Amino acid sequence: MNKIILATVLAGLGSTAALAADLGARTYTKAPAMMATVSNWSGFYIGGNVGYGWDSGGTDILPSATDFGLTAATVAGEPKGVIGGGQIGYNWQWGAVVAGVETDIQGSGVKGTSRTALTNSLGPTSASSISDLSWFGTLRGRFGVAVTPDLLLYGTGGLAYGQIKGSANVQIVDAPFNDRWPASFSKTATGWTAGAGAEWMFARNWSAKAEYLHIDLGNTSATGVDVVDSGGTLDINMKYTWKHQYNIVRAGVNYHF
Repeated sequence: MNKIILATVLAGLGSTAALAADLGARTYTKAPAMMATVSNWSGFYIGGNVGYGWDSGGTDILPSATDFGLTAATVAGEPKGVIGGGQIGYNWQWGAVVAGVETDIQGSGVKGTSRTALTNSLGPTSASSISDLSWFGTLRGRFGVAVTPDLLLYGTGGLAYGQIKGSANVQIVDAPFNDRWPASFSKTATGWTAGAGAEWMFARNWSAKAEYLHIDLGNTSATGVDVVDSGGTLDINMKYTWKHQYNIVRAGVNYHF
């Protein structure tokens, strides 16, 4: 997964560099003598980014009955990993005010397994959950202020979507029961995202940015039915609910046309 992410980032940056080589220099407002050139944020841009993400949600477990002392529990979310991809957007500028729209697509290594012990009268019992964000993308508006000609501070928000996978299991590991309640899912989900960032025009046509996004892809539920390795079947089901809430921090570069 990390190799795929690295290849995605390098491909995005390579495309950016190639476009920059093919295009002429960006037009800047001609400054009076003895004054610095003023950056113009208006127009199209394209770039690449790399960063890190983690899941702040978790998995809730709800038995269909409280027999044998089984009660609801939560497996804390621990998925985390490297992310990377590319973005393209357009800005409009009115004085110091800058507004725009941006879309991006990201490869993701945000994945992890969490485990906790459950208390009941059936014997040693464990609950586990796996969560995987395979890839994601966003379509966002941006609105900010150029606090200096070369430094833009902005807020951003809009649509988020991505491929999510998960599995969970409650298991009794003490004979004669040895029961399991496995369940899993895989789907493309949609939700929302919001965040903030800063972008610095460090050279003609080129900017660097740092950004934070919170992404919420909603909840997914699945039911685990008792699978018996030995002994009698327990007439209890387990409902699992995954909360897909991610925090993303990333840095990138953009070429402005």
